[in-house]
Amino acid sequence: VGVVAIGGTLAYISDKSNQVTNTFNLGSGYEEDDDDHIGLWLDEVDITNPESRTEIGNEYKELLPGSVVEKDPTFHLTAGSTDSYVFAQVTGVDAMIKAGYFFTVEEPEKLIDPAESAFSDKWEKVADNGNDADAGFDGLYVYKTVVKGGELGQDGEVVTPADPMEAMFNWVKLGSDLENEEFANVRPSSVDIRGVAIQSANLTRAEAQAEVADFFATMPW
Repeated sequence: VGVVAIGGTLAYISDKSNQVTNTFNLGSGYEEDDDDHIGLWLDEVDITNPESRTEIGNEYKELLPGSVVEKDPTFHLTAGSTDSYVFAQVTGVDAMIKAGYFFTVEEPEKLIDPAESAFSDKWEKVADNGNDADAGFDGLYVYKTVVKGGELGQDGEVVTPADPMEAMFNWVKLGSDLENEEFANVRPSSVDIRGVAIQSANLTRAEAQAEVADFFATMPW
């Protein structure tokens, strides 16, 4: 397969700021935009200015039982890029859930914990990261619809933007009912989301998934 683009995030729920995106491309078919993105890229809401997005990361301070923070890792495809299947490999979420966190699409109430964690239904889990089936949230996901790359004009202007994609989740909450001893033992871990866009032309989703799985297996993460 000649066209692959990859984007990654290293996003922490902790008291430190971390780089959110580390993107690069393999092959051709992905266009550059005015912000130097090529193909697939990733950002999240800037909690210091909710009207803005950041690729640098957020700093979360004074997390307490019941704390709710906005975090919405969202992939984007640059306009004019080839129509693509978009896959995302997720690690670290299960460890955070075990520690007492919830991942949600809708904003949770501050005093009532969600029944369980949930990702957007636009993302379908297709494989686990070496675990038993249905082991949790860590694993390989695919965006359920082919992402249209849009169109550029002859002078490089955006005629039609690429399809927008929904975030995998939008909010993270630390459980409200943690006892003092449990809270003292909570150690946030990293949530690592790495994305791959791969051409939809001449490939079934199953064929694309096999290519992506091989690609991830050969990368020295």
